[in-house]
Amino acid sequence: MNKVPPVERDLLTGGISIPCASLWYAFLTEEAYWRDEVTLANEYKVRSQSLSGGLRGGLNDNTLEELIKKWKR
Repeated sequence: MNKVPPVERDLLTGGISIPCASLWYAFLTEEAYWRDEVTLANEYKVRSQSLSGGLRGGLNDNTLEELIKKWKR
């Protein structure tokens, strides 16, 4: 199991910073592969890769927020 990434927020929007969201989706990809949930892992991988292109700002994604809450308990 990988180390749970930190949560970094965008100061303007309050959403998860895009680089942080990319790290979280990469983390979720590895965890899904670990549980043999290949379809879900591929979905997370695509999301991680789409956010890793040097974008700036914040991401307001309720689904990601809920997944983070599960891992931060």
